[in-house]
Amino acid sequence: MDATELRPLALGELLDRTFRLYRNHFWLFAGIMAIPSAVSIPFTVYIFSMQGSSLTGGPPGPKAAIGLVLFALIFLCFFWAVYSMAIGAATYAVSEAYLGQTVTVRAAYGKVRGSFWRILGVVAIGLLRAIGMSLLVATGTGIVVVILFAAIGALGRGGGQPGIIVGILLGLVIGLAYLIGIGFWLWWSLRYAVSIPALLLEKLGVLAALRRSVHLTKGRRWQMLVALFLCWVIAYVGVIVFQGPFFITMMISVRSGHLPEWLAYAWAMSGAVGGAITGPILLIALALSYYDTRIRKEAFDLQFMMSSLDQPAPAPGAGSPA
Repeated sequence: MDATELRPLALGELLDRTFRLYRNHFWLFAGIMAIPSAVSIPFTVYIFSMQGSSLTGGPPGPKAAIGLVLFALIFLCFFWAVYSMAIGAATYAVSEAYLGQTVTVRAAYGKVRGSFWRILGVVAIGLLRAIGMSLLVATGTGIVVVILFAAIGALGRGGGQPGIIVGILLGLVIGLAYLIGIGFWLWWSLRYAVSIPALLLEKLGVLAALRRSVHLTKGRRWQMLVALFLCWVIAYVGVIVFQGPFFITMMISVRSGHLPEWLAYAWAMSGAVGGAITGPILLIALALSYYDTRIRKEAFDLQFMMSSLDQPAPAPGAGSPA
């Protein structure tokens, strides 16, 4: 993609450019995401086997349950470490492809190898902050729901049609309160959506990258929310397409009381393939959102154009300015 195409993007243009980058560099992004997807295979097979054992031999005992929980925690820590590196590698690959450079899977991972702990720091702090905000939102929403239920009880004691109508209206209000709470949490969490691109492409520290992301995403979070939601839906549908036939087979096997061993491996492999193919879409959209916010707020397109005029053309595989 020619660097002269750098300009502010509307929502439709952001999505169009996301899929254009994905299509033009399919094997690059699929290769990057193949690593975390492959890591998930043993865990999926193990969980599937445990489900099959509980189906045929009853629920697992206390020791088996504790072992399962410990295995899941260890796996999640390891998986998130690998996935965080994949996010960094995909960010670097998007940056190079978007700015007209060439990059390989090996070069993308090699570029972020020295930033492993900083990437983990950004992911961990951002995740902890998002969890903390979710608890606050859940608490606030719960208080509203309790108040509304109390109001329903007070207004409905007399019975009759008015009480029923009020109950229906308050039920709708409760549902709306939950939706507003979820929407607010998602909007707030997007403060950190471009932390990893800021950390890698501007060579910032962990806290500086988080603050930088908060600044860049201000005023652009609703557009990012819509774009990322659409990318997530497309990616999720893609995984369903890959795993759908095996899910149907699993449902039929459950009814017969037996889960064949081959189904566990087929389910895990299909999920890994689906994740490797559809997973990059969301990461590409995040990296492009980073550039879009910098273009809008800092005229990055003009900065890049001037730097390209002042400097000699980079050698193939060389890094691009951020």
